[in-house]
Amino acid sequence: MRHRPTKEQFNRQLEQMVLELRSEIINGQYAPGDCLPSEKALVTRFGMSNNSIRTGLEQLVREGWIEKIPRVGNRVAAGRPPVKLKLLCNLIAIRNLNLRPLLDMFHRKYPWITAEIAQVTGIDGFFDQAGHIPGDLILLENNQYWQMANRGLEHELEKLEEKPELYPQVTKLFVTKDGLLLQPLIFSPIVLCYNRAHFRECGLLEPDGSWTWDDLMRHAEKLSDGKSRYGFCFHIPSDNRWPVFLLQSMERFEWDGAELKNLRGSKLLESMKICKRIIHNRKAFPLYLSESNDDIDRMFMEGKVSMTLNSYIGLNGWSDSDIEYDISPVPFIHELRTLAIALGAGISRNTRHKEEAMLLIDYLTSTEAQSFIRSCTMSVPSLGTLTIGVEESGIYRPSRYMMYREVMASLRTLAELNLPHVQVRTLYAQLKAYWADLIDEDELCDRLMQVLSRKSGGELTGQ
Repeated sequence: MRHRPTKEQFNRQLEQMVLELRSEIINGQYAPGDCLPSEKALVTRFGMSNNSIRTGLEQLVREGWIEKIPRVGNRVAAGRPPVKLKLLCNLIAIRNLNLRPLLDMFHRKYPWITAEIAQVTGIDGFFDQAGHIPGDLILLENNQYWQMANRGLEHELEKLEEKPELYPQVTKLFVTKDGLLLQPLIFSPIVLCYNRAHFRECGLLEPDGSWTWDDLMRHAEKLSDGKSRYGFCFHIPSDNRWPVFLLQSMERFEWDGAELKNLRGSKLLESMKICKRIIHNRKAFPLYLSESNDDIDRMFMEGKVSMTLNSYIGLNGWSDSDIEYDISPVPFIHELRTLAIALGAGISRNTRHKEEAMLLIDYLTSTEAQSFIRSCTMSVPSLGTLTIGVEESGIYRPSRYMMYREVMASLRTLAELNLPHVQVRTLYAQLKAYWADLIDEDELCDRLMQVLSRKSGGELTGQ
């Protein structure tokens, strides 16, 4: 009895069929105007059903390689004029995707399309003075996209169709009331990273998903040697670090009309106090004025810190280190919650090459591209149908790399704090004063009510 292929097997067979026929067209085996072999011949060649063969041929039609001619067959299309796409992105996105080789692979598949990188800085670099995107496509992190939406610029992007094969928890990070505007390529939870050698040296159990912040600090004190090694540290000012504590409070900022509700007695305030206790614990946390996450990474790789917070994406910066480290879910207050970081690709509404831009996005989310990303970076691919496991490569990978699959339900975003993006830094400015002991809890609550309320210039958000 013949067994039907699984969905994964079918997708592989279909991709292989399309790849072979496309390559034969590119290599000149079938010239423009030639007809491909009949569907019956293709069924025999590839061992697939008529419907499956038609599905593959329809994909080649969409890509522009062939034309379906009634009562004639599938004819190779005339050569296309060259198209150049301009892709706007930050430097960090180039690293986290290993983007340049990816674009070379795309060009080999679609030789008439060239995608050129235009490197920009910050969210403002993605827009010209008129508020338009000066390119064909953009790569944005979810926090940058949230910032863009808060400025009312989401209409500059084309609406996209959701792909069911991508992780839905990641796709929703780029969905607004208008639909999906960026297709997710990679993502990461914030995780706890730790030096395994330090734990062995101290005879301590390694972290696991049951750890609270109290558990972390007890271990951090034992890992500190009182001289040149501390148990725990992270870059406090990073918007991808300190909000983890607030998100774990199980609460969000609430409003009474235009006024922020009092935080006294709230779990939100308690989470701010927990963070303060951690960074004031000189038995475990160093008094170190870091300027960036890179400073903390350097301390960790030099063995000066035993544990830190990072993301899979951030681990791409550790590729030159020979330190033996592993990862664990971030400790929690009430339940496991962590911050999600994702990178998505979108199409400018004003592009003159929408079809080619869509081909690039489809390629970047394909099995070929997503497997390449996983094989040569630490970034987590957004394609949920990839075979479980990791391709062999020369980079060090923690033994618990696949842990991200177990924490998908814990992913949260800054938007869930119920503040507009512009007020996140306003919030941090007050927390910084509180954590530095320049103001007490009462003054913190009073200040937050004053600076975050709408009458002081704040802007409420429905997110």
